[in-house]
Amino acid sequence: MSYIKRDKNKQGSAGDIALAGILCALCFVLTYFSSMIDVVDLSAVILSACVVTVSVIEIGRYYPYLIWIAAGILCMLLVPRKDIALEFVMFGGIYPMIKSLAERLPKLLSWVVKIVFFNAVFTLWYLAVRFLFGLEAGFTFGVVAYLAANAFFILADVFLTMAISLYIQKIRPRIRKRK
Repeated sequence: MSYIKRDKNKQGSAGDIALAGILCALCFVLTYFSSMIDVVDLSAVILSACVVTVSVIEIGRYYPYLIWIAAGILCMLLVPRKDIALEFVMFGGIYPMIKSLAERLPKLLSWVVKIVFFNAVFTLWYLAVRFLFGLEAGFTFGVVAYLAANAFFILADVFLTMAISLYIQKIRPRIRKRK
């Protein structure tokens, strides 16, 4: 599902900029608090991806990338656990844009692109956590780790698709009525 077609000539409004700032702050807060509670770290990354997805749907253009970059810089500088900050930077912040582009392709090719992207990110994340930051990833890197991570990714992608549908069908119309 490609999200929503928008007018590419539309100029950025103060509302778009304000929404981008709020969404950026929300991504940072979710990532920061997930570093405090070990149990929710991956869940917070997926919730952050949902936040960025709202920016893809509502304001589009370059704003989702700016949110990803700004929140990523804040996370890398201020979040105590760099492995979680890196999860946001390498996956949660950029994946909504990748998903939007990939889902314009035929379904099978879309899944191939998304899974290849995820596996590349997963490998780079592990290497960065292990060798760049000198941290333990909490698991042994191998076939079992890839299988578990891919199962989680597929569930997360399905969840994100359901969240997008819920947002577009139920939440967005209610927000639009109030304007």
